[in-house]
Amino acid sequence: MIIIFPVIFSFSGEFSDNNQRFNSRVSLIHGLFRLQIRLEEKIVKISFALFGLKIIGFKKSISEFGKKQKKEKPAKQKQKKPVKQTVKKLSVIDWIVIARKIFPKLLKPIKFKRFESDLTIGFSNPAVTGLFISSYYMFRYTLKIMRDIQIQADFSKAGIFGNIELSGLIHLVQYISILIFTYKQYRRRIREKKGGV
Repeated sequence: MIIIFPVIFSFSGEFSDNNQRFNSRVSLIHGLFRLQIRLEEKIVKISFALFGLKIIGFKKSISEFGKKQKKEKPAKQKQKKPVKQTVKKLSVIDWIVIARKIFPKLLKPIKFKRFESDLTIGFSNPAVTGLFISSYYMFRYTLKIMRDIQIQADFSKAGIFGNIELSGLIHLVQYISILIFTYKQYRRRIREKKGGV
């Protein structure tokens, strides 16, 4: 199985109001397969190489990714009565509780060679920005890998600003047990919402 091989990755980016630039690379089996994605001057360039030879490559304006194809409006149909949901949806708080348990496990298969950032992040909803930044500080002082990650909140505008650089490798096979653990935590939270044990 291909997931037994570690995935080597690198990512660097600079984000500002006038310039959005990043370069990311993912390689498998010591560079036998390599995927590279670059953004420069609002142009996204994607290439895939096999045995060091580029076999797929294209570039596209970043504005084209946001365009939606017009769809024909379907004929009006009789409205059906909504089906009662038997499972309650998890709230944001529920997901945060789950994230606190699985986040350290998600980082364990990743061997970082470098992870540094100085970012300012904002969302269109200031409440979401506050929730995100509080979650960041919750993990920053409990995980060593977070010590070189600087993130500030911007409550006035949405976007990512600053710079980030990271590299390392990921052992994908270890995520099998993490996925099972995550599913168990999700089902446990659902049972608690329903009043079960």
